[in-house]
Order: sequence, then structure tokens, then C-alpha cells
Amino acid sequence: MLKIELKFKDKILKHIETDKSEITIGRGNNNDIQIDNLGVSKTHAKIIKNPDAYTVVDLNSTNGTFLNDKQIKKANLAPQDILTIGKHTLSITSIDEAKAPVEDLADKTIKVSTPE
Repeated sequence: MLKIELKFKDKILKHIETDKSEITIGRGNNNDIQIDNLGVSKTHAKIIKNPDAYTVVDLNSTNGTFLNDKQIKKANLAPQDILTIGKHTLSITSIDEAKAPVEDLADKTIKVSTPE
């Protein structure tokens, strides 16, 4: 699960928790994270969930996407990272990988039939 804080200056606008495989960010109404600011492109960036990490990709935005104050085209995300899009920041507060529970097969009885 990816947890993000959307901020404008020091004000937290929204807490976002998602486990979607792709999260779009932009000014347009069809984005998962909508930022209503003219410095943000209609489809600005997206975050993609990979098996081992989350990756942010700039979608050829006009003003660029910045990760920890460095302009990027594509980069992996880690907890405590700061994405800057327009005048807004998206703080990555947590990246929790959902792990499937492992069943204890030692206590399972398996009956095998053999032809006689």
C-alpha cells in the first residue's frame, strides 16, 4: 500500500492511500490525484506499482516532475521521498508491500490413493 500526503506549502490538502497498480497525477478531472493548479499539466505524471518498487514517470509535462528537488523523467520511490509537481508536494509517507500469508503445511493431512 502506498501512502501519500498532498501538500500546498505547509498545508496538508489530502491523505491518499492506494494499492492501485497505476496512479495518475495531473490537473485533469480523470486523474487519480487531481491538482488544480495551472503549473500542473492535464496529465502530468504517473506512479506505477512494480513487483519490487513504485516508480514515478513524468508524462512529458510542461514544467517537469521533481523528486527530492531533482528533475526526473523516471525514478523509483522510497519512503520519505518528496515529489514536487507545480507548487504542490506529494510526500511518500509509507510503502507497505502486502505479503500473502504462508500456510503452514506441516499440519495438513494429504491422502494419496494408489491403484491396487
